[in-house]
Amino acid sequence: MLKFLGNIEAKADSKGRLFVPALYRKSLEKSGEASLIMKVDPINKCVKLYPESIWEKMDAEFTANLNLWDQKDLALYRQFTASVEPIELDSSGRVLIAKRYLDLIGVETDALFVGIGNYFEIWNKDNFEASLYGVEDFSAAMQSKMGNKGPAL
Repeated sequence: MLKFLGNIEAKADSKGRLFVPALYRKSLEKSGEASLIMKVDPINKCVKLYPESIWEKMDAEFTANLNLWDQKDLALYRQFTASVEPIELDSSGRVLIAKRYLDLIGVETDALFVGIGNYFEIWNKDNFEASLYGVEDFSAAMQSKMGNKGPAL
């Protein structure tokens, strides 16, 4: 089972290569995943990296709700897939992110890998921190979603 957790700092080299954190590589290896699918998230200014099997499930679920003969649905699917690229880990455990995408998310050298369960993201650290709830807002959001239930331990 794939699980990507935690925030791990990394550095991009001059070619745009980043070492995927060892913890994430181990999870990919354990599940037999060799390929990743990268999707740009222009709203949050990050890139998302999905194991190929996770992407395929998500894509199938999305297209099952579309009629690709309908021009609005086709335009939606086109926009959804326009910034998607297959990404391979090299023999050293690095991924190459095109400079245009690093520029879009504001990563020059310092990057932050953020695990989101069955996929992970790459952020500019400052942008990531700005995207988070403040302490009081986080508490209110958790209370709203979970009510008075405590965590299942």
